[in-house]
Amino acid sequence: MSHDNTPKSDLALQAIEVCLCFHTRKASRAITQIFDKLLAPTGLKATQLSLLMVVNSRGPIRIGELSDALVSDSTTISRTIKPLLKSGLISQSPSPEDGRIKLIELTVEGAVALDHALPLWQQAQSLVAKQLGGETVQNMLTALEKASYLGPANPD
Repeated sequence: MSHDNTPKSDLALQAIEVCLCFHTRKASRAITQIFDKLLAPTGLKATQLSLLMVVNSRGPIRIGELSDALVSDSTTISRTIKPLLKSGLISQSPSPEDGRIKLIELTVEGAVALDHALPLWQQAQSLVAKQLGGETVQNMLTALEKASYLGPANPD
């Protein structure tokens, strides 16, 4: 059955041209594909590398803080850390102050994996930057940093 005769919403047709959510997700997928392809030899996905970089920079970190740093929900974080825990790249242990709180920490193996992945990350970063141009990259980084503070709790 052909959908050629389906009525098209004028607002939807206009919205797709300017929808920040649509275009941000589309750009994110395109950029992530480049990073994932170049990171493939390490066995890490771009999402996993981002998590390792945050854990590396913050030291032992609570899952909630990790979720906040990555602007992600705890279910997504749990799904991302599972293979990293299984492969020994990160460890999870109870907080010394409160055993109910779990801390995530980079292991020695995780630090080695990060060291191996970072040159490939640099290649991906350079490739994307070259394709977009330096000024566009700087503008994007500024805009994306501002956008990362938006959310349902911050509607203004």
